[in-house]
Amino acid sequence: MVDITIYIEGMPSENPAVLTVDNSAIFRENFYKLFSQQLFTTEFNLRIKPFGSITQAKKMLEQIETQGINAVLLIDLDAPKEKLDERLNQYQPFDTSKIFFMIQEMEAWILSKIDKIEEFGKNEGLIRKRKNEAINSNALIKNKSPEQINKPSEKLDTILRQYFDVVKIRRGKERKNGKRYSKTKDGPRLIGLLNLQILMQDFDEAKRLVYYIKI
Repeated sequence: MVDITIYIEGMPSENPAVLTVDNSAIFRENFYKLFSQQLFTTEFNLRIKPFGSITQAKKMLEQIETQGINAVLLIDLDAPKEKLDERLNQYQPFDTSKIFFMIQEMEAWILSKIDKIEEFGKNEGLIRKRKNEAINSNALIKNKSPEQINKPSEKLDTILRQYFDVVKIRRGKERKNGKRYSKTKDGPRLIGLLNLQILMQDFDEAKRLVYYIKI
């Protein structure tokens, strides 16, 4: 059995209140659920380890090399696909073959499967608004490749607010507010609903990551 660690950007470190044990566990569990669809537990001892902001990526890569860890980095590109090589150059002189990008952000993976957003809404007990309007008809994402969506985390937040309400009880009164997206709380739960085989068809970097580990 091969030990492999995937270090994933996605748990902000600047806000200690957000870095609860529960949030970290949910992050690890759901990414594990996603990648174990292809990296079978009978073949790989798969570890998912979140780290903070993109500014830590070079330090993580250095750690992988100096400590001889069998690991890869999975980070947001935060730019169009055409900027991939330019971004990789920022991590020289380290082994950039161990870097894989979510283009343009993790949320592009989520936006690629609108039915999973609907499923998430039901799982979370959200109130669906604009019931007769399909989310994929929204101008923010309609007829767009997920990798071409600029700032997908912002687009996902907008879509959740437009199509789903959260019900809260305050002082005995029911109030409805548009659902706001939380990268640390909602992101992992949405990721855990995705099908990795389909992601590999839609995102070259997802396919390259899985093949790199398997080989």
